[in-house]
Amino acid sequence: MTRDKSSAAYQVAILATGDEICNGDIANSNSQEIAQRLFSNGIHVGTHMTVADNLTDLETAMQFLLQNHRALIMTGGLGPTSDDLTRQALSHVLQRQLIFDEPTWQTIVARLQRFGFHIPPESNRQQALFPAGATIIPNPNGTAAGCMIKQTIFPAQESNAEQFIFMLPGPPIECLPMFDKIVLPALKSSHFQKILYYEKWLLFGISEAQIAEELDKLAQPFDCTTGYRFWYPYIEFKLYSNNQADFTRLVPLIEKAIAPYLIGNGKATASDLLKQKIPTLNATLAICDFATGGLLESILKTPETNSHLNFLYDLQKSSAALQIKISGLAEFWQQIDNYANTILEISFTTQDKHQASRNTIPFRGYRVKQYAVEFICWQIYKFLSE
Repeated sequence: MTRDKSSAAYQVAILATGDEICNGDIANSNSQEIAQRLFSNGIHVGTHMTVADNLTDLETAMQFLLQNHRALIMTGGLGPTSDDLTRQALSHVLQRQLIFDEPTWQTIVARLQRFGFHIPPESNRQQALFPAGATIIPNPNGTAAGCMIKQTIFPAQESNAEQFIFMLPGPPIECLPMFDKIVLPALKSSHFQKILYYEKWLLFGISEAQIAEELDKLAQPFDCTTGYRFWYPYIEFKLYSNNQADFTRLVPLIEKAIAPYLIGNGKATASDLLKQKIPTLNATLAICDFATGGLLESILKTPETNSHLNFLYDLQKSSAALQIKISGLAEFWQQIDNYANTILEISFTTQDKHQASRNTIPFRGYRVKQYAVEFICWQIYKFLSE
């Protein structure tokens, strides 16, 4: 296979396979997660592609991506059924025979027997087939092992001579741990990192249009690139560069401009910060929530926080040292659409003090509950940290 040397030698392609993705039955979350993790580690991503479970289409997609990228990460199509065709397509494209790996098969058999399959289905045997020369990537969370293949695409004396191909299973709980453990370290050790200086912050309480104009103007004189991701109710702002001097000079200017919109240091959401804080408390929080319709409870309650939280409808029935009452979002619950803002009331009561606030927050239809939860979590976190 030949490769155009003028194309971006360090770019990585991501190929997600499966009828269920193409038909919209499930979201292609793997590609999003993998791309974000690559970019956060300074690795450029070139093309994202999704293709159905069709052998011809799979081969065409693989050939195109391998001709234009130095690495290809594929997810999906490694199961035991007849429509799991990724390994067969890659075998054809690379002209490498599929080889049965007995250790992988024994691992599959042992796993299936633990789940009650005393005689493993014969169809699972295809999950132990890999293109000749592949390095197998174990899957601790499923039967679909992945693999890594390296092949020479330029003369060996040239830099960037090797091309990397990864096959990973589709379920995120299986795919992403394998990516973190094997794929990402392999790419980093092979000098795929090209973004040398990178920083990002989560902004809260400001729209993308409002903040982008200011930040882009700040960055314009510097050899730096800005980026934005809308993740309601947050805006993720990214700054990256290969120019250390410009990056170092710009970061303080950016941090000053975004300071009013940061939750903590801007590296975590308010709900995440609060969930980390709650297990460290030597007390129970009694929370009466008349605003979010249970959304606050569903987000805050985890196995780690559960023993420290008591959600109830009457605080007088609680003897907790800290009691929190939340009300508001009337426009949402009354289905009134012609308001830009709504009111959220939060009160804190302890043995020696009472603190209450009446807050105006943006009303964006059903999304107002998401905004309210993060706002409430930030207020609780600040109160607990005082």
